[in-house]
Amino acid sequence: MGASRVAANSQSVSANRLLHDSLKPKAVPTSVWWQNLVLAAGDQPVVTSPYMVRCLEDAVSVCAPTPLVHEKYVASVWHDDWKVHLADCQHQVVAYDPVSVTVVYFAGEQAAVTMPLVRGSAFTTAVFDLPRQLRLSTTHAILKADLSFGDGTAVVYLNNGSVWLICCENNACLQQSGVSELESCGNICGAVRLALVSSSCSPVDDEKAAVEALLIARDAVPVGGLVGIASCAENTALFTINWRVRGTGLPLMYALPHHQMCLQMSDPECFWADSVAAQWSSRGRMRAVAGLQWRWSEDMEPVGFAGPTPLSDEHKDNLRKLVAVDVQSLNDNAKNLPQDPYFFGKAVARAMRIALIADE
Repeated sequence: MGASRVAANSQSVSANRLLHDSLKPKAVPTSVWWQNLVLAAGDQPVVTSPYMVRCLEDAVSVCAPTPLVHEKYVASVWHDDWKVHLADCQHQVVAYDPVSVTVVYFAGEQAAVTMPLVRGSAFTTAVFDLPRQLRLSTTHAILKADLSFGDGTAVVYLNNGSVWLICCENNACLQQSGVSELESCGNICGAVRLALVSSSCSPVDDEKAAVEALLIARDAVPVGGLVGIASCAENTALFTINWRVRGTGLPLMYALPHHQMCLQMSDPECFWADSVAAQWSSRGRMRAVAGLQWRWSEDMEPVGFAGPTPLSDEHKDNLRKLVAVDVQSLNDNAKNLPQDPYFFGKAVARAMRIALIADE
């Protein structure tokens, strides 16, 4: 790909507006799952699995995607299942780790609402740091809002067949304010959590049991995670994710199929929560896990820099010709090397490959 094509397809990182001051001196990760939050206007979807989230100027939009199945591909369809309206705020990315990113909506200089977007969380959460009224809207019609729980909880039935659980801390009062709207009776503080209970593509056998399992985890708000890798035996690595939680209890997270095959469930504090819906995702059905730590081990293939088999004389002659071409493409003068990170990385890789070939 030519340099002009790379430039034509590049997106600018909105460093001044969408990154918090504390992150600006650092290198921004590239090709991460949340990069849409800092590209251009920062309003395109990020996939937290099982949800998709958009951070807009005046709202956070939450989607439980539905499948679009074609003979050549499967795509996730976006729809505005819920919007958390946040007027008169500006959002910035303030922190991230391997499994999460935190977005804060600021009212002036003060943090008004914090959004911990954690991959695999069974809930999408907005933490109201400053008192303000909660306004929720959906692109669907609300058929029924069961507010009988009376502790800041509502089970909402939408006309697309989906059922959602909405939980507010501090027993905030909720009420239906329109065909497609819910709101708090007054200003609220604390966590507001939204979870899909069931839908046409993520059904449950027992809706009551699913709601109860979600309610057990309502106070354990995942805000990030620490990923660890250690050697537990020769050529075997032990992987861990320690979920960081705001509140008490065990967080309810979703595991993708490749996690399900290897997660170790020997710890009584980490178990499958199968009364909750097996959520659809484009990567396969996700299964709910309750627990503060995930553990799994993998056998590692021994990898070295040397080739696995010796080269024949014919192969050596061909290799010398190819190396000569690579050497000619490099230049001793650093000023003549590519200045952009894409092609400079290729040039460095080429030089390292020549050094390894010479060493062997």
